[in-house]
Amino acid sequence: MINHRILSPSYFLISLLVATTLTSCLTSRQTAANLEKVASDNCSIDSSGTSGYVFHPTNLQPGSPDDSLLKNRYGERGLRMAQAVGLTPLLIRATRLEQQQNPDQPASNEYLTLRQKMTDQLQLANFDIATAVALVDCDSKRSALTATLLTRQENSREKRMTISAITTGALTALLVGYLKLGDHDDAGEWTGIGGGLAEASLGITSLLQKPPKANYRHESNPLRDIWPHSATSTVFPPLVWYYLNKPKSANTPSLIDALHGRWDILVSLNANARRIQKSKRHEVDYFGDGDFYTAEDLTVRSTMLGQLATELQLMNNDLTILLNEIVRPRAKR
Repeated sequence: MINHRILSPSYFLISLLVATTLTSCLTSRQTAANLEKVASDNCSIDSSGTSGYVFHPTNLQPGSPDDSLLKNRYGERGLRMAQAVGLTPLLIRATRLEQQQNPDQPASNEYLTLRQKMTDQLQLANFDIATAVALVDCDSKRSALTATLLTRQENSREKRMTISAITTGALTALLVGYLKLGDHDDAGEWTGIGGGLAEASLGITSLLQKPPKANYRHESNPLRDIWPHSATSTVFPPLVWYYLNKPKSANTPSLIDALHGRWDILVSLNANARRIQKSKRHEVDYFGDGDFYTAEDLTVRSTMLGQLATELQLMNNDLTILLNEIVRPRAKR
C-alpha cells in the first residue's frame, strides 16, 4: 500500500517545478512581445524634401589661380565642404570682391547678396546632414536597446535555471532526510538519485541553450551601401554620400574606405568569437533588410552605426567651420 506521507513531499516538489515552469513561460512571452516592439523598424526618415537641391559639387583644379585664392582665405576642411556643397564659384566671386573693397567701408550689395546665397545653401546642406544623422542615430539606439533586452532575457533565463537547480537540490535533500527518518531507506535512495538526475538535467540544459535572438528589421539600413561601396546610395542624401566617398586629402582614404576597414575587423572578431563558441548558426546579414540577431550581434551593429554617426557629425562640424569662415568680418582675418 502506498504511503501518502511519503508521496506528499514528492507532490510538493513536482508542483513547485511546474509552477516555476509556467511562470518562466509567461515571463518569456512578455519579454518576446517587448522585443518585437523594440526591434521593429521605425527609423524610416524621408529625405526627399532636401536631397538634390544642395548637391552641386564643384572641384578646384590644384595649383590654379582660383585654388591659390581660396586656400589663402579658407582652411582645408572648409574648402572641402565648400566643394561638396557646390559653393566654390560663389566663394571665388566673394573673395575677389573682398579684395577690391575697402575694409573700412560697408560691404557692397553684391557681396552681401553672395554671402546670403552661400549661407542659405549651407542651411539646406545642414538639413541633409541632420537627416542622415537622425537615421543613423535612431538605428544605433534601437540596436543598443534591443541588445539590452536580449541580455536581460538571457540573464533572467540563467537566473531561473540556477534557482531551479538550487531549489531542486535543497528539496531533494529534505525529502531524502524525511524518508530516512521514517525508515524508508530505499525510497530515500531512489529519491536522491532522482534529485541528482534532475539537477544534472538542469545544468546540461543551461549549458546547451543558445543565446536568445530577436527578429531585427532594418529596411532603411544605413550600412547597406557602405559595405559593397555602391556608386550611389539608396539611403543617404547625395551630398552626404559624395562627402563620405571623397578622400580628405590626396594621401588618405575616403571616409567609406576607413569605415570599411574598421567594420571588417569588427565582423571578423565577431565571427571568431562564434567559432570559439562552436556555434553553427549562419552569419548575420548586417547590410540587408534584417535578420535574427543575438545581443552580441546587435552590439557589433550598434558599434558600426556609432562610428558612422561620428563621421557624419564631423561632417556637420566642417560645415560649421565653413560658415564661420564666410561670415566673420574681414578686419579680423
